[in-house]
Amino acid sequence: MSRRRTVAVLAGVLIGGLCFGPVFGLGNLWLPVGAVCLVTFVVTEICRQWLPSWRPLFVVVAGLLAIVETVLRTTTTAGFPTLASIRAIGHGLTSWRLTLESTWPARPDPELVVFVPLLTLVACLLAVELLDRAPPLVALIPGIAVVGVSQLYIAADGWTAVLIAGALGLIVVALLIPDNLDYRRIAPWVATAAVTVAAVVCGLVIGALDPVGRAPYSLQQVQSATAPGTRLTSPLDELGSRVSTGSRDDVVFRYQSSQPVDRWRQVALDDFDGVNWTTDHPFLRMGSTLSPSSAMAVSTTTEHASVQLDDLDGPWLPGQLLPATVAGVTEPQVEPIGSTLMADVRPDHYDLTWRKPTVDAQYLLSAGIDGNAPGGLADLVAVPAEIAAIDPLQGKRATFATAIALEKYMRDHYKHAVGPTLPSGYGWPQLKTFLVDDQPGTSEQFAAGYVALARLNGIPARLVVGFRAPTKADADGYYTVHNRDAYAWPEVAVDGVGWWPLDPAEDAASGKTSVAGSIDDITNQARAAVPPVEKIKDPDVPPQTDKQGTDPTWTPPRPPLLVVFLVSAGLLLAWLLGVPLLKFVRSLRRRRRTGSAAVVGAWAEARDRLRAHGVPVTAGMTVRDLAHAARELPDTAGGLTSVAQAVDRALWSGGPTTPEVSHQAWSGVHDLRKALRARPWTDRLQASLELRTLFSR
Repeated sequence: MSRRRTVAVLAGVLIGGLCFGPVFGLGNLWLPVGAVCLVTFVVTEICRQWLPSWRPLFVVVAGLLAIVETVLRTTTTAGFPTLASIRAIGHGLTSWRLTLESTWPARPDPELVVFVPLLTLVACLLAVELLDRAPPLVALIPGIAVVGVSQLYIAADGWTAVLIAGALGLIVVALLIPDNLDYRRIAPWVATAAVTVAAVVCGLVIGALDPVGRAPYSLQQVQSATAPGTRLTSPLDELGSRVSTGSRDDVVFRYQSSQPVDRWRQVALDDFDGVNWTTDHPFLRMGSTLSPSSAMAVSTTTEHASVQLDDLDGPWLPGQLLPATVAGVTEPQVEPIGSTLMADVRPDHYDLTWRKPTVDAQYLLSAGIDGNAPGGLADLVAVPAEIAAIDPLQGKRATFATAIALEKYMRDHYKHAVGPTLPSGYGWPQLKTFLVDDQPGTSEQFAAGYVALARLNGIPARLVVGFRAPTKADADGYYTVHNRDAYAWPEVAVDGVGWWPLDPAEDAASGKTSVAGSIDDITNQARAAVPPVEKIKDPDVPPQTDKQGTDPTWTPPRPPLLVVFLVSAGLLLAWLLGVPLLKFVRSLRRRRRTGSAAVVGAWAEARDRLRAHGVPVTAGMTVRDLAHAARELPDTAGGLTSVAQAVDRALWSGGPTTPEVSHQAWSGVHDLRKALRARPWTDRLQASLELRTLFSR
């Protein structure tokens, strides 16, 4: 086991560990993963001279100490491991599952991060042990396995995948180069060929995980979908009691924000079975930050608020549409599709940052409706015929303008209930009473009725429950939210923007005015620009968001992975099949020569085969000179002697070159080939794929 090959296989493991960067961030991984690889190398070098049989135990102990010192430092006492350190390592064996239940990048908590250096340690141990017991490329398998596990979390794509492939290609080069090879004679084609092999292999993996540009596969999709959920009381069920006379003035929470806020959301619901509104999207642990969906094509601004909870029971936390970070909450959870926040332990105070789309009314009106938004067009079960017969949009195509028109239709045709006794319920019976029988309704009937009519007209919509935000702050700068501010509203999916809130209830009943520059203010501007429904013109084609020019920052182009794969595969096949085939054809042509040309062909064949095996060949070299240069290759002298004798008889004896002389020369070539077949398989493979001898005479 050479030092170069040890470094190569450990570098492969290091690359695999760093491939978890999209999950935790490279800044949180390079130290623990690098420390494990480094101590493995140091222990391996020490055990090369002393106690080699104890190497596996020393690697494990040193690697665990490195993990404790770099990841689990808080469990130590004066830098020494404790029982807490051992327990934390034990918990690390299952932390891979906890990571799958978190948004990414995940919080760099030690109990989550620890499984990556543990996996790296196992791979390092296997790699150095295989390097002593198997061919060099076999020792690379543990590193490739770590890369594979990281790709199950989130598959690399674009230039990241190309860099990984290139790095693995260089490692293959370092492993295949024989220890006794003159490094000054390594031709550039060796590195090129090895990189091509790695690129094709990685291309196969990427092609399977990300076929032709589709969303990369992630094991999180499987794990989170099967995670058991807990049925909790929905804020929608509590809406009626909050706005009742007895508790409507109770304080729910207070907040202080950097910018005006229109509303605070608690839960988004998109499944309706005719009786209940629910959602089946899984909750994940909130990571270090939550990025907007890749479908968002507009820029965003970041806003912040500090929230103080008062009379708010249950796990639901007031939040915003695009939450980014949550601080001050123990193990916060988020449902990313609905932007719902919750925590098992209710905090007294927490800080929230979120992203707000930067759009104007004109952009909204020109944007299309996103029919692929999750849950936006979920099936409506057993729609009453009377509700299905309502035609508020007169067959107009689904656009944001028609979504506004539907909102206006509900404002004009339905009344908001007032008084001490308010209607409740949101199932088909209650919606029929509200939509068909023309009975007044509360915000829950307006919101549920809007979502039902929107979906019947092809507009993706969902129901959201939360609180309206007050427009004026208290003397201390905080805004106070009461039970009377509890509210329900619909959201529609806008292409390139995401979910956008609407309010089909009457403005007078809501008791709320818009704040300049807020989402409600932008929506009001769009409402003013929408003509009556009969004058709305259907677009000639389904409207699409103009995604160019919305973000001034340049993003690198995505490499065409399918083209890269096909070209790499073609080069690989041309190299693996073409070079040996050309050498075989050349050998046949040399054998078919007659007279002295056949002997010269045998001499050229012997020279090219030895040159491919690394024997230095110079101009003017005789057969005996070549035999001297190849003296380190065993059993080659006999074959070269036969070739030398045939060359002397054919070129220097003055007599004719008989078939017996040609046969002697090619018999010497045959003996030489037999001797070279005894060399290691890696040397024979390299010789068969060597390119330079194809261009010799």
